Amino acid sequence: MRIFLFVPCFIDQLFPNVAVSTLKVLRHLGCDVVFPANQTCCGQPAYNSGYADEARLMAMHEVNAFLKFNSAVDNKTIEFDLKNDYVVGPSGSCVAMIRNFYPQLLSDDSRFNEISQKFSSRVFEFTEFIDKVIGIEKFSGKLNALVSYHDSCHALRELGIKQEPRDILKRINGLRLVELPYNEVCCGFGGTFSVKFPEISTAMANEKLKNFEETRADILVSSDTSCLMHLQGRARRSGMKHRFAHIAEIMAESIS
Repeated sequence: MRIFLFVPCFIDQLFPNVAVSTLKVLRHLGCDVVFPANQTCCGQPAYNSGYADEARLMAMHEVNAFLKFNSAVDNKTIEFDLKNDYVVGPSGSCVAMIRNFYPQLLSDDSRFNEISQKFSSRVFEFTEFIDKVIGIEKFSGKLNALVSYHDSCHALRELGIKQEPRDILKRINGLRLVELPYNEVCCGFGGTFSVKFPEISTAMANEKLKNFEETRADILVSSDTSCLMHLQGRARRSGMKHRFAHIAEIMAESIS
């Protein structure tokens, strides 16, 4: 199967190893992965801030960037097959934006209305894709680690992803998963929320880190780098030495 790799701007700029790890795992599972180089921000920050018109333009650009582009390898034209190809991204937040809100944003545009609905239905979050499309039984790894898992709000509430990442982690030999107390509570990042309400955001991060310490795990794993950045930043300022890792990084390490 052919995968069009979706690398959100957050990952591209701050956590490129997450994209590399995602690519490594998908190829390990037998996927043919291509990368549309003209992709950019999905438009979520603008949309969440009330700039719907700007977000609409970004959505149009993003759809066009995936539908047809020239390969950076051999300059051949690659076109997205709306019936057979998939878009996979290591971010529940950005995948939720495309799948749930692009059809709404582009519903009044005759050029994008129907195609945005078809395109959005082919977009999957990384762990969701492995579980529902590839088949979780095809993945296995080995890594000696004690980890806990943080559910990001977008993946959990907008995509309904809960068990998929846990099932994947449990397929890594040597890895022990300890559930985080109050694992469905927000970490406090929330995109623009953390900018507008920094005191509340910091307090929520402190509470999440307190719960993490109670697990005695060495690594806090999540499927959203924005949550991990928020918690990691707060942890460093508090003197914590724990590791924070995207699940794709853990999976890539387990198959190395």
